[in-house]
Amino acid sequence: MVKIDRILLLMVCTLSVSSTFSQKPLIDYVNPMVGTQSMGHTFPGACSPFGLVQLSPDTEMIPHNIHGVYQKDAYRYCAGYQYEDPTIVGFSHTHLNGTGHSDLRDILVMPMTREVKLDMGTADDPGSGYRSRFNHHTEQAEPGYYTVMLDDYNVKAELTATERTGVHRYTFPQGKGSIVLDLTYGIYNYEGKVIMANLRVEDPYTLTGYRIIREWSRMNYTHFAVKFSKPIQNYGCRNEEKPGYVGWWRKFNMEDNFPEMFGTRLTAFFDFDFEDGEPLEIKVALSPVDTLGAANNLAVETGEKNFDQLRREVQQKWEKELSVVRINDTEEKMKVFYTALYRTLINPSVYQDADGRYRGVDHNIHTAGSGETNYTVFSVWDTYRAQHPLMNLIKRSYSKQFVNSMLNHYRQSVHGALPVWSHMGNENWCMIGYHGVSVVSDVVIKGLDINKELALQACISSANVPYYDATGEYIRYGYVPSDFSGVSASVTMEYSYDDWTVAALAEHLGKPGVAKEYLKRAESYRNVFDPSIHFARPKDKNGKFKENFDLLDTHNQGFIEGNSWNYSFYVPHDVNGLIEEMGGENNLSVVSIHSSPCTCRKILCR
Repeated sequence: MVKIDRILLLMVCTLSVSSTFSQKPLIDYVNPMVGTQSMGHTFPGACSPFGLVQLSPDTEMIPHNIHGVYQKDAYRYCAGYQYEDPTIVGFSHTHLNGTGHSDLRDILVMPMTREVKLDMGTADDPGSGYRSRFNHHTEQAEPGYYTVMLDDYNVKAELTATERTGVHRYTFPQGKGSIVLDLTYGIYNYEGKVIMANLRVEDPYTLTGYRIIREWSRMNYTHFAVKFSKPIQNYGCRNEEKPGYVGWWRKFNMEDNFPEMFGTRLTAFFDFDFEDGEPLEIKVALSPVDTLGAANNLAVETGEKNFDQLRREVQQKWEKELSVVRINDTEEKMKVFYTALYRTLINPSVYQDADGRYRGVDHNIHTAGSGETNYTVFSVWDTYRAQHPLMNLIKRSYSKQFVNSMLNHYRQSVHGALPVWSHMGNENWCMIGYHGVSVVSDVVIKGLDINKELALQACISSANVPYYDATGEYIRYGYVPSDFSGVSASVTMEYSYDDWTVAALAEHLGKPGVAKEYLKRAESYRNVFDPSIHFARPKDKNGKFKENFDLLDTHNQGFIEGNSWNYSFYVPHDVNGLIEEMGGENNLSVVSIHSSPCTCRKILCR
């Protein structure tokens, strides 16, 4: 086992670290706009490192359709923002970052002037709703800060954030201005998505509420507390549960009882009076537990601090987190490196109130131990290869908390499994492999202080959930037969690696019997290698390899998000065994790959 100090030394050498560094702040090298076009799946808005809140603009192009099914092109809008879109719908508080699935966009806020409208409208006709045109010339994005001018309203929007609170500042022209709060909006618009929403006007400055929503995350609880810097003058709310039905439209009066609003399609507005150029600051704290937790999060994290103070604080946090690795290179390479590093420090996300309470995957309320923090958004198939190993090197205290959160997930799970795709107190079962075992094993072997016996127990249990993605058949046959999975060959390859990590953990903990069992399972990849072609190929339960097989086709060939050429090399734990399956060293030679437009056939020469 390579010692950590040697790994860090190698990392330092690889990054060509100089003894002198630029005096320019590292956050100046980060460009949050990178990845916001096409399938980049990143957002440009404001967040704190690993924070619950990601406050960012949404530019959804698809009209609001309460009777529709999943929106078209939802995958393209994973992160809510597309650079080429001409309008901004509003600013919501939760976003995914770089993932291969869509969800979230909770609690949408949008400032507007003139007549209040409670529908989002369309990009072709922004005036039909509350959305606004914008121009990239007025747009600026930095770690912890985002700003843009909303052209239809002549309102300057600015965003910053703490871990659990989104902080808005809107500078209005003189006269009346309004804030729309849409508790219906989200990545998907279909009937029954919002199970229940609640909104309370607590006093002229304060709102509380929640929404329980069923999207990709099957039961997502988002509680919130809102604090305005100016008193509300008027307000109203529409509950569009029935076509044409209009619910509460109330004029705010301090002598009235403040209403409490419930419904599945709530959209509210709040009116304010402004002098020319007068800003309105809004703090929106979130909680997965309850509104009391949200209110406490707001008080603890923001107190009486204003927008500029909170912006400085979050940007200081980003500077500290980025400075864990310092390089000195060309301006362009510095931007590439620190923008990439910035993206690795957004998820996983805090999923715990400031008082330590959190909602577990059993949907009960738990309290984290002293010094512990519970996290969510574990898209493990995306992160086990690179992000988590990187965190073990440069963010070890965070990594320990991530793995403890995974172990909490295991203990609370009825399946007795580490996360596959853990998300807002839910297991979403997305993508293949039980790669939580890889993350946990790596942390233990690299010397982080966690419960080692619990770690091994969780890994063994995760590798033996018989109904998860043909795991039972994998154990029975020594591979996943194509009868039970359309991506059977790739599942077999990834299970084999996972089993090797369990064996490595068992060996490290002095459990030779367990290590032997899982080392044998780790050779299962051999059972899908076809000796006639020396490549991985799916086969059925009778041992017959798939006919009409195309090594390069990525569809209907037994692999997922790849083909046999890709997956046949996925044996990182047994390179010598891979060489044997590919026909031996004399039959395999690696060649240099230059700037060829097609390299898929040039990886190997036979």
